[in-house]
Amino acid sequence: MTIVNSVRFKIFIGFVLVVAPLIVFLVINNVYSMNVVRDQISQNYSKLLEQYVMDTDNTLKEFDNYLFHLYSDPDVINMTVYNEHSDDYVLAKQRLYNKFSKQIDIYNLINTFYFYSKNTDDLLVATRENSYYDERVQAVKQVIIESDNNHSEGHEDWKLLISKSGVKYLVKSNTELGAGFSTGMLIRMDSLVQPLSNWDVGIDGGTLAITNEGLPLTEQFFNVESYQQFEKQLELKKSEYHVVRDKKKDEQYLVVKQSSTHAPIQYLLIIAEKNMLKNLPYLQVIIYFLPLGGAIVLAMYLLYLQGILFKPLTQLIRGMRKIAQGELQVRLKEGGSTEFAVLITIFNNMVNQIENLKISVYEEKIRVQQAEFKHLQVQINPHFYMNSLNIIYNLAALKDTKSVQKMSLHLADYFRFIMRTNRTTLTLRDELQHIANYLEIQVMRYPDHLTFQIDVSDQYAEYYIPPLIIQPFVENSIIHGFTKEHGVFHIQVKALPDPSAPEDYFILTVIDNGNGYDEGMLRSLNSEQYLQESGDKHLGIWNVRHRLRMNYGEQVSISFQNGTEYGVGHGAVVILKLPFVSIMKS
Repeated sequence: MTIVNSVRFKIFIGFVLVVAPLIVFLVINNVYSMNVVRDQISQNYSKLLEQYVMDTDNTLKEFDNYLFHLYSDPDVINMTVYNEHSDDYVLAKQRLYNKFSKQIDIYNLINTFYFYSKNTDDLLVATRENSYYDERVQAVKQVIIESDNNHSEGHEDWKLLISKSGVKYLVKSNTELGAGFSTGMLIRMDSLVQPLSNWDVGIDGGTLAITNEGLPLTEQFFNVESYQQFEKQLELKKSEYHVVRDKKKDEQYLVVKQSSTHAPIQYLLIIAEKNMLKNLPYLQVIIYFLPLGGAIVLAMYLLYLQGILFKPLTQLIRGMRKIAQGELQVRLKEGGSTEFAVLITIFNNMVNQIENLKISVYEEKIRVQQAEFKHLQVQINPHFYMNSLNIIYNLAALKDTKSVQKMSLHLADYFRFIMRTNRTTLTLRDELQHIANYLEIQVMRYPDHLTFQIDVSDQYAEYYIPPLIIQPFVENSIIHGFTKEHGVFHIQVKALPDPSAPEDYFILTVIDNGNGYDEGMLRSLNSEQYLQESGDKHLGIWNVRHRLRMNYGEQVSISFQNGTEYGVGHGAVVILKLPFVSIMKS
């Protein structure tokens, strides 16, 4: 029985077919709900970020206009007119510095203003954090040098600058002031993104500014290493929001991105999904534990079925298998559900009936075999009796009184042996003595024409066998094999160990030097037909075969050969293979 056809497998599949659609529906429903939450959150943050970027771009435009209109500022004009060592130049420069400082105080985004005269190499720098003054001056000089190298003229667009100290700036410059004067401003990228860090994006969330090529420009408000884990995932997605995974931390993020229209930068708002769904704990639990819960329910269901269905069903199957193997002592423990209790009770009653029936059949078979055995043994008596009378008649016809007397003594012993019909077994020695009496009578009948030899050691003489299993073969040798053409007719009875299994079997042979068997008779005798059909012609052989099979089963065998095949010259050979399993004395 294959596992696919088992009741256990079918119940399991049935349960899966019922529960699996429900689980799939719940999972789809929860995933849909989470996607709705993502859409709503992303839309809200996307609008907020869009508004912030728009406001920031408008501020950058104001800065553009401010720088553009500096060429008409009176102080800038005075600085272009007067000598750098004059008092008017110095006063104009101071007033311009105050204006720059005031603008820095008004606009939190601006970190540094500068005003530079290429002709005199005079540099005016106004910065928010005085502690970073030297670093800002170096950054301004780097901007001036790069502008000269690029031979830029006029009002340049906003550009990115990475200072030698590693600080990243957004830079705007104006070289249209004339007389070799230029001005500009620096906005530190952290300052540009800092307002976004105040937004509630939860733990592990943050904000980040990147170039259009995806290179990070800030690192204060979100871990750059985490960004690098999902940077390529952002390149593959074109939607309003992106769901990415940090494989190193095994965390999932919702990323909202917005590009600036006035500067070569993009703003990223990164929300950790665990914070995004913190108000939906049940959805999260269901998403992660629904398959596990289904497995637990299935296991409990199978355990329940194990107790009420599988266990008693398995008990019944095992009991039936033992009955099929012949173990009729098996009994099943009653109990459990009502249906199985009834089945087990019926099973136990059925086994009792089978056991009683088998005992009755076995006893009847023994009685039949005993009756058949006695019947077969009785069949021998008339056969030998008729042959004996024939011998006596011939001796009387010869008027050989002494021979008649001698034959009468042998005949008396012979019939005394035959008349013990109550015995079903005897020793091999007794059987051979009976054969000797029979052959002595035949020798008296055919003097000078018949001899015999019985060669059986004491090792086999006390072995118990059914009576009259050798005498029919000796008798057949005389009846069918005796001829004067070959000289003196000789019969030999021998017992030898079986060459193939000397510890388990021995061989009894009856050998004569008569005519032997023709080929057709030899094939017939070595076939199994005498176990099914007795016939009158070979009743003695069938009788011996049948009784040996009744006592020894398949362990015994009888075969017939010609002497030339057996290696003893011409004549016939009868070979009986008997096991060293003696039947009980009776």
